[in-house]
Amino acid sequence: MATPGDLVKTCFVEPMQGSFKKTPGTNPEAYFSSLSAKLSGFSEDVLKAAASSLIERATSSTWPYVGTITAACKSAQERLSAKDSGQSNPVRAGYPWPEDVAVRVLINQDAKLATSAALAGWHADLIDFVRREKRVPSMEEVEPFVVATLQRDARIEKQMEEALDVLRGEYNSKLEKLPANHRVQLMASSITNRRNRLAVMIAEEIEAREEVADDQL
Repeated sequence: MATPGDLVKTCFVEPMQGSFKKTPGTNPEAYFSSLSAKLSGFSEDVLKAAASSLIERATSSTWPYVGTITAACKSAQERLSAKDSGQSNPVRAGYPWPEDVAVRVLINQDAKLATSAALAGWHADLIDFVRREKRVPSMEEVEPFVVATLQRDARIEKQMEEALDVLRGEYNSKLEKLPANHRVQLMASSITNRRNRLAVMIAEEIEAREEVADDQL
């Protein structure tokens, strides 16, 4: 009978080694020892599903932090349990997660996706998905967020230009931008402010986790 350590090695570590080469920190032995201890309670199916998910989302050859891997295993366990019980997606029931909870889950499972989204400006749609669906999206599900953000920005820019043209015509002026209290400007500012706030939340959460990881290794 396979031991928990054997399952972690054959069902998780070995499949992951095809995509990941370098461990975070400077002590690979300590990393894999901690990884084996954290994953010893998960089943073979869960380990395989988590490995597959992490490989699919990989953006570098560096192994994920132990906390990220543990979260991926817990997520895989929830998905498999829901499938076995015949529930399509039970975690979607109830109210959406708060923003801070969604950010923590996102960073825990795919910090690089969160960083890329924040840099490109579509992180608000990504976080809203995590809040609503209570999971991190697959790569196939990400593209609509990018498209939606581009379309929204183009629509708002057009509305701002049209509103500015109206004001210029009404006052026969060379007004360069909308007043801060104009309804279109208020809408645009609200969207920008939320994006900035969520970007700060992402950055602070990543920084906090990196500090914890450095202390553990």
